[in-house]
Amino acid sequence: MSTTLRVDRTYPHPRALVWRALVDRDLLAQWLMPNDFEPRVGHRFTFRTEPGPGFDGVVRCEVLEIIDQERLVLAWAGGPIDTRITFTLADAPGGCRLVVEQVGFKGLRAWIVSRILAIGSRTIYGRRLPEVLASLDAPRTGPPPGACMSPGQRIWEWWLRVLYWRNPDGKR
Repeated sequence: MSTTLRVDRTYPHPRALVWRALVDRDLLAQWLMPNDFEPRVGHRFTFRTEPGPGFDGVVRCEVLEIIDQERLVLAWAGGPIDTRITFTLADAPGGCRLVVEQVGFKGLRAWIVSRILAIGSRTIYGRRLPEVLASLDAPRTGPPPGACMSPGQRIWEWWLRVLYWRNPDGKR
């Protein structure tokens, strides 16, 4: 049994902006996971998240292919899965089409993980990535976010972000 996880979304942003969100380590951390990614073929890196049963919280990856603003291919292994994920970008009317395919889910445990990832993909590609893209595409006016906050307000905002990260459905 081998399963493929596929996401096909169109974002109202230029391809260059979507590409930037895929290959910029800090932006990638905002919508996916903290990482030590570098956009260089052969680079081995990790994504880190909370551990779970049968998963130490580390996704070990390697950059297999990069075609600037068109295609990014990664080896992706963690817990019971050893897969390959491909991000393909194309111009679309009014924006950019992103197709994400993760292949190589073999066996029952990997199939179960693929179902869990499919559910999480709705949040990742349906809300988190669009929020990052919108923040990059928004016109900047005034001081940077948080510049006028007191230290207490900054701490409060930080805790709200932590709670939001732990509860991606938005319930606080």
